[in-house]
Amino acid sequence: MKYKGYVANVEFDDTVGLLAGWVVNSGPYPIATFEATDVAGVRREFEQSIDEYLASCEEDGVQPRKPFSGTLNLRLGSDLHQRAALCANALGVSLTSWIKQAVEEKASR
Repeated sequence: MKYKGYVANVEFDDTVGLLAGWVVNSGPYPIATFEATDVAGVRREFEQSIDEYLASCEEDGVQPRKPFSGTLNLRLGSDLHQRAALCANALGVSLTSWIKQAVEEKASR
């Protein structure tokens, strides 16, 4: 599920008979968790959790954790870095463009 740029994972918790969800694209710890007994309810709880989180941040004067920013720092090691740079150069593109294309290809599978 997606709402205001945030993405949720939802699983069925058989031990309590509920759909349990959490926000997955806001850093290492979920900013919100929620649960309901049906799909409509879990969607409503997800959206309400995000709205409450954003309102709380605004009220407290803090920046909310944003969904993924689009910036990623990589540690490739010098050998892989060199090989990637040479591949990008051979194709006449920047290393950033080459890496982005490689990630897009893998992520689309």
